[in-house]
Amino acid sequence: MIIDFNRKDYSYEDLVLDADILTNTYKNIISNVTIGKSHDNRDIVMLRLGVGKKHILFCGGVHGRETVNPIVLLKIAEYYACHYEDCIKIRESRETPDDVLCDEELYELILFKKCVHELLHTYTILIIPLLNPDGYMISLYGYEAVKNQALRNRIKGMGIKHFEWKYNSRGVDINRNFPSRLWKPKGKGDYAASENETKALIQVFHQYRIKCFLDFHSRGKSIYYYRSAMSGEYNDKQLHIAKRLAHVTKYELNDSRNEIEPDDSGGNTVHYFSERFNKPALTIETVDENAAFPLDYKYRAITFDELKLVPLELGGVQL
Repeated sequence: MIIDFNRKDYSYEDLVLDADILTNTYKNIISNVTIGKSHDNRDIVMLRLGVGKKHILFCGGVHGRETVNPIVLLKIAEYYACHYEDCIKIRESRETPDDVLCDEELYELILFKKCVHELLHTYTILIIPLLNPDGYMISLYGYEAVKNQALRNRIKGMGIKHFEWKYNSRGVDINRNFPSRLWKPKGKGDYAASENETKALIQVFHQYRIKCFLDFHSRGKSIYYYRSAMSGEYNDKQLHIAKRLAHVTKYELNDSRNEIEPDDSGGNTVHYFSERFNKPALTIETVDENAAFPLDYKYRAITFDELKLVPLELGGVQL
């Protein structure tokens, strides 16, 4: 086991190290690349899980204080890579012993591993576990985690408790920074796609032919699927996918009227992707609605159990 949910302290450096260890351990099925740098000069890493020609994208850690999803996404990568390699070992043995056929639970496990193998030969799952590493470090360790003094002084003046910090190191909400029909400026000098983190994700959107995009946030144990800027046909497909994901996660579907708050702006990751590429884009909110920040590390295992079948379920959808 590489990804350990019992490590209460899990820094950005730990995440990057674990991403490298996963890559070295499962080099036949996992690779990782740097897709950009944050404003405080931290690498934004992306795992590529699978060898398929089709691509699905998972993104986490857009908001700094949502600290559970980044490690959960790494655990999902480890989980699928492990089952993939187990399937290869089973195939190389070229045997199906009678005791396996007689053990229904074991037989189902072998079938599951074969399904994972097929999934990862059909799709490559792109996983950006932590899009906003600066915000993540601020939320965990305070404003002193920002290395650039000018940036640190600027954001300390905003008067926000560090463990409630959801912005990047320039005080910008990345999930309100993507050019879309609902985007509007939040103040003087504000413009869409101004941030390094935003640009990094947009570059990934354009570099790969992505069939579906899931953006993982916290809180609410719910799924946002409705896009007011998109057609009825598009939203019908979104609803179909959302229902399937709700079935495996046991999350609720958010009402279409709750796409954004009345006094809020657009500019979400999913708004940009859906409008630009006309492909499915859903936001999945993990963790209980009433969970307090900082999020308890015990939510990691719970969230993993809720999300672990999401990749396989997507593999069964006509994307």
